[in-house]
Amino acid sequence: RDSVASRGLGDVYKRQRILFKMGKVSTSIIMEAPVDDVFMYYARPEHVAGHFPKESKMKVVPIKITEGWGVGTVMRIIGEFGGKAMQWDSITCEVTKNKKIVSKALNGPFKKNVITVKFEEINNTTKVTFEADYVLPYYIIGVIIDRIRLRKYVIKGMNTSLQEVKNSVEEKHKEEIAIKSTN
Repeated sequence: RDSVASRGLGDVYKRQRILFKMGKVSTSIIMEAPVDDVFMYYARPEHVAGHFPKESKMKVVPIKITEGWGVGTVMRIIGEFGGKAMQWDSITCEVTKNKKIVSKALNGPFKKNVITVKFEEINNTTKVTFEADYVLPYYIIGVIIDRIRLRKYVIKGMNTSLQEVKNSVEEKHKEEIAIKSTN
């Protein structure tokens, strides 16, 4: 017998949460630069803001800066996502040098918005994994909006950002190598 009564309501609710799970998206890229260079670039959020798609009109405004832009740094994120103007404050809540940076929204349009950037050194290159874990308000409606519209903008933004950061970091790394070889 496979009924609600035989499985228990907890199983039904757990299954519904899985069915209606919102945006946890992740993408990775290999950058031809040492992990220290890539990490230091990401440790300054204003560097990364300029690398999102132009239509997002993304700006990052420092609100509270801690030493080394580390844990406790608060930034205001302003932009257009999916054609809708959005703004929220984000706090850096975890920094592990050359390994991981985690920030989460303090307010704004999301019920949850956690951004994790992981760094993995692989033979003097760096694998960067960008993960966005977010939940929109209005549960079922939020899931529908996410599936139909928002998720594709999040993924496009992540891919564009990673590629643009890769180009910037690799160009800077090549310049440093050229300068060292001329000395």
